[in-house]
Amino acid sequence: MDSEKIENTSDVQKMSFGQKFLGIFNIQPAVFENLRLYPDWLIPVLIIILVSIITIMTTTDLQLAAQREFIDNSEMIPEDRKADMLDQLENQGWVRSKLIPSVGGIFAVFIYYAVMAAAFLLFGNFVFGGSASFKQMFALVSWGSLIGLLEMAIKLPLMLSKGTLQVYTSLALLMDTSESKSVLFNILDAVDVFTIWKIIVFSVGFAIIYKFGKGKGYTAVITLFVIYVIIKIGLGQLFQGFIS
Repeated sequence: MDSEKIENTSDVQKMSFGQKFLGIFNIQPAVFENLRLYPDWLIPVLIIILVSIITIMTTTDLQLAAQREFIDNSEMIPEDRKADMLDQLENQGWVRSKLIPSVGGIFAVFIYYAVMAAAFLLFGNFVFGGSASFKQMFALVSWGSLIGLLEMAIKLPLMLSKGTLQVYTSLALLMDTSESKSVLFNILDAVDVFTIWKIIVFSVGFAIIYKFGKGKGYTAVITLFVIYVIIKIGLGQLFQGFIS
């Protein structure tokens, strides 16, 4: 066995929610060994869903303002349609402005986590030739994503106080928000303190669950992250023609 590989543990006891919660933020190897043996995911997913709903509910006005700006600046929407669209936007009820986005947010969490878990599984099982289950990867993604709770605890108050969704904890702070559509801005925004934290969490967890060396864990997660950023920026530039 490679000297870098994580040693197997046969007598690991199932950890409590509190132990795993604190251990994720401290990036404790024992947490990931526990997830390898007991890949539970329901509680962290429910917490993320609850926080997502709260965020959607409390930022409705900011989201509406962003949609108004999009319609006003769009070059693809005929001028005679903009007034009607803005009127519909202003007069939408609670169901359309809060309930539907909240339900959509729930589905988005599951879809996003499932795609991430599938990507990790593809890389670990087929690229590196390891052996893990989708449930193990989904548990890793679910628990690792709890880092986002601290991120939202910092960003949400800033959004509400500044009256904008454009709040950053990344190198994008070095640029003006008016350049938020540029490639450079989006590259710098990818270098975010919470994103880096999650990359470390996922990399360590990936290595331990698969019993790989840490190098393979970081290679897999960083490679997938770079691919994600390239696709995200590419799609952003492709559809930039929809707004001025």
